[in-house]
Amino acid sequence: MEKRKERGLKQLPDGRWQFSWYVDGRYHRRIANFKGEARAYLEKIHTQIREGRYMDRKKEVRTKFEDAVKRFLEWSEINTRPNTYRNDTYFADRWKTFPRFKGKTLGQISTADVEAYKVARVTEKRGEQTTSKKTVDNDLARLKRLFSLSTSWSLCEKNPVLAVKFFKPESRRDRILTLDEEAVLLDKAAPQLKPAIAFSLNTGLRLGEMLSLTWGQVDRRRGEVTVTAAKAKGKRSRRVPLNHKAKAALDSLPQAIDPEVLVFPHFRGGFNGPFRRLWDKALKDAKLSGVVWHSLRHTFASRLVMAGADLVTIQELLGHTTLAMVLRYAHLAKSHLNQAVALLDSDLQFTCNPAQAPVGAQSTSPAVSS
Repeated sequence: MEKRKERGLKQLPDGRWQFSWYVDGRYHRRIANFKGEARAYLEKIHTQIREGRYMDRKKEVRTKFEDAVKRFLEWSEINTRPNTYRNDTYFADRWKTFPRFKGKTLGQISTADVEAYKVARVTEKRGEQTTSKKTVDNDLARLKRLFSLSTSWSLCEKNPVLAVKFFKPESRRDRILTLDEEAVLLDKAAPQLKPAIAFSLNTGLRLGEMLSLTWGQVDRRRGEVTVTAAKAKGKRSRRVPLNHKAKAALDSLPQAIDPEVLVFPHFRGGFNGPFRRLWDKALKDAKLSGVVWHSLRHTFASRLVMAGADLVTIQELLGHTTLAMVLRYAHLAKSHLNQAVALLDSDLQFTCNPAQAPVGAQSTSPAVSS
C-alpha cells in the first residue's frame, strides 16, 4: 500500500527531508535531517502563521544603522582609495547625526527618510554658500552603496536609496578657466596655494592624487611624476610628464629628503581644513563663479585639445579607463574635423576593384588583357 504524502513534506534523494510553506504570497522551504524533525518545524511555523506570530528569518534582522555605518567604513578603508575613505568618513558623520536615521534599524529607514536627508543636505549652509548638488549626489551615492552592501551582507532586505532621484543633470561641472581668470586666481591665492594651483593646471592630476603626492613619486631627472595604482581612481598607475610651469611649481616648494613626505604638506593630504579655507577665499577674492577645484583638471584637458593633442593621449594623461570620459572635450578640437574633410579635396587614388570604389571614382589599376 502506497504511503500517503504529507503536504509540505518531501524526501530528497540524499535521504533528508524538505519542508515548505506559503505565506504572504511567497514560497519558503527548508531542509531537515529527519522526517519527524521536518514535520515538527512545519507544524510550529503553521501555528505561528495562524496566531499572527510568524516572521521570516530575513525580517528578524535588526541591525542598527550606526552598526551598519561602522561596518561600511571598515569595508571602505580596505577596499577604496584613501580619498574615498576620507569622504565616506565625512558623509558618515552626517548620516549618524541625522534625526530620521538616528537610533533606527536598517529596515526602519524608508525612502521618505532618505528624501528628507537629501533636502536637508541641499539646503545646508557652509558660511554663505549652500551645499552643492554634486556634493549631495556624491553623499547619496555612498549612502546607496552602504545599503547595497548591507543587502549583500544579509543585514537588510531593501535599499531605500534606489527610489531617490539624484541631481545628475545639474551636477556635472565642465567649467574651464581663461588665461585672464587663471592670472587673477593666482594673484589672489595665498602663497601656500599658488604652487598647488599651477601644478594642477599643468598636470591635470585629481585633487586626491595631488594632495597625496609624495616626493618619492617625483622623478626630476626624467621630468615626470608617477601616480600609483593605490592612489589612482581607476586603480591603474600612470606617469605624467612635467612641463616648465609644473617644474617651476615644484621648485618653489621645499623638497624633503624623506621620499614619503608629502609634496604639499601644508594641507596634510585632505581637502577639508586649511586647503578649503584658502581655496574658498581665493575664489571669493578673484570673483570667480562656477569654479571648483576640478575645473583646473578640465582646463588642463581642454587646453591640450585646443593645442592639437589627440584624445587617446589625453585619456592616458588624465587616467581615464575609457575614451568616453574624454569625448566631452571633442567639440573643442575643430581643426581635426576640418583636416579630415579637406582630404576629399585632393585627387584620391583608388587601388581597389572598380566595383568596390565610390561612385564616380576611376580605378588606376592597369587594364588586364584577355
